[in-house]
Amino acid sequence: MTLLELKKELHKRIESLNDESYLEMLNDMIAHKEDVFIIPEHMKDGIREGSNDIKNGRFHTMKDFDKKYMEWLKNSRNLFRQGV
Repeated sequence: MTLLELKKELHKRIESLNDESYLEMLNDMIAHKEDVFIIPEHMKDGIREGSNDIKNGRFHTMKDFDKKYMEWLKNSRNLFRQGV
């Protein structure tokens, strides 16, 4: 489909729509086209890697973090008391 054909098809479809909320949504999409965040390829690689990590169980829960933090805090207090 050429650009001109696509535009004509969209015009026809828009003309046949009677759903005001849908038309408002389309209008917002077109009006804010520049606001859409395009994810650069190097970021997509990191996202894929993170998704694979999660799927394969390579992650830490908030509970894990809290436990490690409490251990660190306890050790830090002990070092502080010892004057180190």
